[in-house]
Amino acid sequence: MTMHRQIGECFAHAATGFALTDVKGNVIHANETLARIIDLSLSEIRNTNLFDLTHPEDQVRHYKLLDQLLHGEIRGFVIEKRYVRRNGDPIWVRNSVSLVDDDEKEAEAPHLISISEDIHQRKCAERILEQQEQMAAIGRLTSSIVHEINNPLEAVLNLLFLARHAADLSSTQRYVKDAEEELGRVCEITMHGLQFHRQPSIPVSTNVVELLESVLALFKGKFRMAGVGLELKVDDGPELMCFAGEMRQVFVNLIANAIESMPEGGRLTVRLRPGTDWRSNDPGVRITIADTGYGMSPETRDRMYDAFYTTKGPGGSGLGLWVTANIVRKHQGCIHVRSKRLVREGGTAFTLIFPHSGAAGRAAGFQDLVA
Repeated sequence: MTMHRQIGECFAHAATGFALTDVKGNVIHANETLARIIDLSLSEIRNTNLFDLTHPEDQVRHYKLLDQLLHGEIRGFVIEKRYVRRNGDPIWVRNSVSLVDDDEKEAEAPHLISISEDIHQRKCAERILEQQEQMAAIGRLTSSIVHEINNPLEAVLNLLFLARHAADLSSTQRYVKDAEEELGRVCEITMHGLQFHRQPSIPVSTNVVELLESVLALFKGKFRMAGVGLELKVDDGPELMCFAGEMRQVFVNLIANAIESMPEGGRLTVRLRPGTDWRSNDPGVRITIADTGYGMSPETRDRMYDAFYTTKGPGGSGLGLWVTANIVRKHQGCIHVRSKRLVREGGTAFTLIFPHSGAAGRAAGFQDLVA
């Protein structure tokens, strides 16, 4: 009996899904649990390709890790991804993948073992929390948006009153022109607000400067009310393959937290410049959001990405940085944090680094390897 058959029989009745495939994803052995998860019969799953069943949005991450595994850079990997069932519905699984060789004569033809755990209910619950946090992020902007729109509208009413009672046509035209400019401000603010909700179904190339500016425009009122000065430094206008709505949410979370950390006023520095992903040396985008607030305690530093952990009392959901970390991870990025907890000269700086490929990144060379 070959090692492959022995392994298959060991997992035949396991509570978790099991598959033995070649490096192209063709199934050699699979158990009933995995067939049930994917909604196939045992005979059907043994004649299928697991890579083909992987959700298109998750194939990038899967191929990148598999490429590293087959090149000996890692010994195995764990990935949370979706399979697509026969009715088109996605099912979330947690896959543990490793290499196995049958014997010496097959050493040049490695195979893959995948252990699959059904995590669909947990991922659905997490998605609900993410949606709730997105609504909360929108709520944090509401007062600033209302304030920004109210000011020019009041100016328009005053200018129209002056135009109606103007002594001559030239004065009337001047007042109407000023009113048009104020209405232009309202349109700009409304446009930025609407962009927050728009999100394509696939990542698209997006100018990060424009993304940041669209968020900062909605915080102008908050900056004034909080006595916070803004310094925006842009060294370049890089593009990033991303889900723009999710990236806006990241910026909203970090900027809102920075403002709250400066109750007595301060300075917010936002810097955007080209960067390098230190993990792969791929060129990318580096964004730093730094405040002069009170900084974070060691406990907060240790737990800031935990769901439901908050230092804001009943008014905080504890989901902001948890969601932020998930979005950054989805876009193949990483976060570096520096913080000094001092009454004076303290502050916190979040640095985000993304490869240009972002949410659409794919490991180079994998297609050549399995072609």
